[in-house]
Amino acid sequence: MSCAVTTAIAAGSSPDAGSSEAPHAAHLAWVNPARCHPSCAFDPGARLQRLDDRGAPNPRGKLRVDADAAAALTKLLAAAREAGHKIRINSAFRSYREQARVFRTMKERGRAARPGHSEHQLGTAIDLKLPTTAAIDWLGEHAYEYGFALSYPPGKQRLTGYRPEPWHIRFVGDEIAAELHRRGSTLEELFRARPELGESGTCQDCPAAISRKVCGKITETGACEGPVLTWCYDGALAAVDCSVSEQPCVAATAGAPAECGPPQPKGDAAVTRE
Repeated sequence: MSCAVTTAIAAGSSPDAGSSEAPHAAHLAWVNPARCHPSCAFDPGARLQRLDDRGAPNPRGKLRVDADAAAALTKLLAAAREAGHKIRINSAFRSYREQARVFRTMKERGRAARPGHSEHQLGTAIDLKLPTTAAIDWLGEHAYEYGFALSYPPGKQRLTGYRPEPWHIRFVGDEIAAELHRRGSTLEELFRARPELGESGTCQDCPAAISRKVCGKITETGACEGPVLTWCYDGALAAVDCSVSEQPCVAATAGAPAECGPPQPKGDAAVTRE
């Protein structure tokens, strides 16, 4: 896989599968379909705290979250309840091995990140159960107040490499979360504008071959396979099913790449630009 990276692995460290060494404190892990964790099989280990699905500490809780993210998450969920939204945690930390299982068993193309590329592996990314549209809107408006960013907002598939996920938040700290909210941008956009903030690995230390996928004949322009958009994302194969967002896959034309187009009535297949 051609996983070009513009930021170096932490000085003095080397990619070691299974390492618990976190990225340098001054940086955040920059992961996307082409970028791996600085150590591909990174595991936060002792930094993880067990929570129940309401965000309360529980030694028997099935959900594990980074300690700093857990404290902020508890406050976020409490504030949501006060606002009348019964938001709960659906999933949190997943190990490299667990992410590999999710990736292998996921039927929807592009729905799951490859192991080594997932924010869930950090312990700072959480998927929430959002019971209503109002809850989705509330989270989008207030997540930053608790140090969280929405990693995959609507209309950003080409940029993030993944389908919109209004339930997926990542703890990035108050300063960065506030900056992203102020700019109306994603963490991926911030990394591209200020690459010194991020750290990525080369993907060459990943234990499983599924962590690396070259583009083959697929180009950056991309193509539609029914409702599924496939394209070469910085040297790595990416795919999203546009139909899950009630969007068609719009085929490429001269000067315009294939992409998920404006929402259309259900049942529409791939369309071609006029």
